Amino acid sequence: MSWASKKRTFLIIFALLCLSAIQSCSVLDNEFSFSEPKYDIKTAEFSLEFRKLNKQLPVRVSYPIGQTRFPVIVFSHGNGSKGDMYKGFTDYWAKHGYVVIQPTHVDSTSLGFVTKRDNMREMYQQMLFVTDSRREDMSFIVDSLDSIEELVPDLENKLDTTKLVAAGHSMGAATAMIVAGMTLVNPMDGYEETSNETRFKVLLMISDPGTMALMPEDPWKGVKVPTLISTGTKDFSDVGSGRINAPFKYEVPKSMNRSFAPHHYVLIDGADHYLGGLICRTDVPGPPQHEALEIAASASTTFLNAYVKNDINAWRSIRFGNLSEATDGKASIALK
Repeated sequence: MSWASKKRTFLIIFALLCLSAIQSCSVLDNEFSFSEPKYDIKTAEFSLEFRKLNKQLPVRVSYPIGQTRFPVIVFSHGNGSKGDMYKGFTDYWAKHGYVVIQPTHVDSTSLGFVTKRDNMREMYQQMLFVTDSRREDMSFIVDSLDSIEELVPDLENKLDTTKLVAAGHSMGAATAMIVAGMTLVNPMDGYEETSNETRFKVLLMISDPGTMALMPEDPWKGVKVPTLISTGTKDFSDVGSGRINAPFKYEVPKSMNRSFAPHHYVLIDGADHYLGGLICRTDVPGPPQHEALEIAASASTTFLNAYVKNDINAWRSIRFGNLSEATDGKASIALK
């Protein structure tokens, strides 16, 4: 065979290989893969003495059993709820290799908290107090990681704090958003304040609270970390201004487009604010939305694996995967 023939044959084979690789990547890129649970888990419950706020902070920790170091998620519950009302998420993430720390904030009804609704000024003052307390709780948890290792011997030298995750549901999602960079606005005088917390590198929001009274017009402007929002087409709540009709449920909040970090938006068909009583509150009408919970937990884990564990397959899924196809049309994902 002449050199010209060999060269032509080589180029043809090379072209075919390139075409095959492109096709393979194309198929792979369109797949949305879900990871399988890898770990048995344990839980621990205790209180931390928070001297600055003169209180005992109840804490629940869900964690995997293993010999490696695990990334840390600090999860903030919804208004009036408590840390152990989200096991469908927190224990799920633990089974996939995350230590999930769940404080119970001052506004939990389990601590005797009563919301003031009769006087607007008193309600705003209470809202500011609760928001500040929640923000302090999130930072205090990070400050207390060494103490948590001492209280939970299984976690000694097991906490990987290189990419801390702020996560939450509803008002807890707003709490996570604050420690991830959102500016707070005092509705009584317009004074703006931004948290000096910079240790959270990833933001995960379940049913973000829409536009609350404490949020600026452009709440995403200061959020410069990778973010996932998961909500549903029936995600309504009677708390928060502009929230009753949940205008964000069918579209990505417009201000997300002006953020400096990737923001992923998961929309689950038929999912409501409490997933039929599976999270936050058990006194809401059912039926329980187990499938929606599984989709939200699975998709959020793929997001975490991509941006916390730097898993290339998870990153490819969260950026290019077809969540609708993977869930038989029950959910979709958008990147902004």
